[in-house]
Amino acid sequence: MIRRIRTLFRPFRKDERGLASVEFALFFPLYMGMFFWAAELGIMTIKSVMLDHALDVSMRELRLGQVENPTADKLKAAICSRATIIGNCEDQMMIELQPVSTTTWAMPQTPVTCVNNDEEIQPVVTFSPGRQQELMLVRACIIIPVLLPDAMFGRQLQKDSTGGIGIAAISSFVNEPS
Repeated sequence: MIRRIRTLFRPFRKDERGLASVEFALFFPLYMGMFFWAAELGIMTIKSVMLDHALDVSMRELRLGQVENPTADKLKAAICSRATIIGNCEDQMMIELQPVSTTTWAMPQTPVTCVNNDEEIQPVVTFSPGRQQELMLVRACIIIPVLLPDAMFGRQLQKDSTGGIGIAAISSFVNEPS
């Protein structure tokens, strides 16, 4: 059987015509997949870092009392004005603000809540500005679109019904005395 296969392919063994095109056809999809994977990952990382930075700066202003009568909409606007690279930010962001007990240090056991694009009514999240000297935990989640959802990297992500993924940022602060 092996001898038969060898004799069948013997005329092609030393023929070098088309050699570069075969290598190109084999490796080009792999290289392009790696390029698109790197681009997708880079864009997601930039958006995640921008969200983290915008949340930290906005929470610093809140902690120092520069935001009067804080509401979820005011904080969303403050965060989204700093995270300019994230499109449709205020519609796709959920923000949660809740106190953390300093006696038990119990953190919330629920995952970070993101916008549910399948429902008109969004899930209720805790938003409590807290009292003086109280430790506050802030969690923000935003849905961002995946550029290439069917590419190598995009298929591995857990997406919502619109094809977007949630990125979350978490921060904490202590309310300063006024």
